[in-house]
Amino acid sequence: MRPTEFIASFRKGEVGPAYLLRGPDRYLQEECRKAVVNSIPADSRQWCLTDIEFVAGELAHALEGAEQMPMLGGHTFLLVSDPEDFKSAGDDDVEALRAYLERPSPFSTVVFQAAEPDRRRRFIQLLEKKAQVVELRSPDRQEAARLAAQFLHRAGIEVTAALAEEIAAKFEVSQDSRSAAGPSSVNLLWMRTELEKLLVAKPGLKRLEHGDLESIVAFREEHEIGKLLRAIGTRECGEALRTLRELLASKVAETLILWCIGDLFRQALRGASDSGYRGGWSRGSNPYATAEITPLTLRNYPREEILQAMRAVRRADLGIKSSWKDSKILLEFLVWQIVVGKAPSGEAGISDEIPVPSTEA
Repeated sequence: MRPTEFIASFRKGEVGPAYLLRGPDRYLQEECRKAVVNSIPADSRQWCLTDIEFVAGELAHALEGAEQMPMLGGHTFLLVSDPEDFKSAGDDDVEALRAYLERPSPFSTVVFQAAEPDRRRRFIQLLEKKAQVVELRSPDRQEAARLAAQFLHRAGIEVTAALAEEIAAKFEVSQDSRSAAGPSSVNLLWMRTELEKLLVAKPGLKRLEHGDLESIVAFREEHEIGKLLRAIGTRECGEALRTLRELLASKVAETLILWCIGDLFRQALRGASDSGYRGGWSRGSNPYATAEITPLTLRNYPREEILQAMRAVRRADLGIKSSWKDSKILLEFLVWQIVVGKAPSGEAGISDEIPVPSTEA
């Protein structure tokens, strides 16, 4: 199933019992999650939508919530994710999943999310066989150009196909950092962020021209965000916080910063278990490319702290989406939390007060 089909089915209220969102593209993850959330009436979301972080051996308990009829009626949605893509799922989890998928609850939809799961594992094979699989892979330049044109059209702006493709090319990234000639795709989240900023900078724009592309500062931002990632990777807290504040002051989107931090640790986690590392969002080899920063991160963060960082990114993501706190404060706390290696048992909950991070390294 394509993401557009998944989104359309939720808009129509035609939802299945179980899905596997498979793929690393953050923009498509956001769009699919948005489709799930928007399918639920606003006054019922706190009762009908649950985010679950997978814990090995506890899936049966988590799925018990899907068996229960919602308190206010309607339909329950469970979003189940795991930084390690369910690698730790044991026999009990496989059997719990099998039992549920053979007789899924008529009251619920369960959505599993995995960036790059190991398809040899029984847990993933069972999901691929019994659930509807939604591929979240970054598109090529032509498909991204169509998405850019659609985005601009919804904003009331005309753009030629050639110019839309030129825009998409600005955000094209190599899928293999070791080969400049390797296959490439387009970072949709980054492209959308820059287009949104362009619309803010040019209110009343009706037709996009080539000269308007000068307002897109993607390459500068790649370098600046790379400076932040490098400071995080080398555990320089003061430098990381100063760079973060500069990025926020220059109106770089919080969602883009958060995605890049999460992508760094996702790539580090892959590198910890697989030497065949492939680059993420960056283009080419430079000191501020994710591919170059990942080895530094692996030297400075043990595996457990990499997982801890990914969980912290996920909590920050949920916090930003719920608008419970100022997103800038959330990001500062996230960077401080990652660099100092705060243990999970001592982390502040989403409803707790956040301390002011120190600027000292």
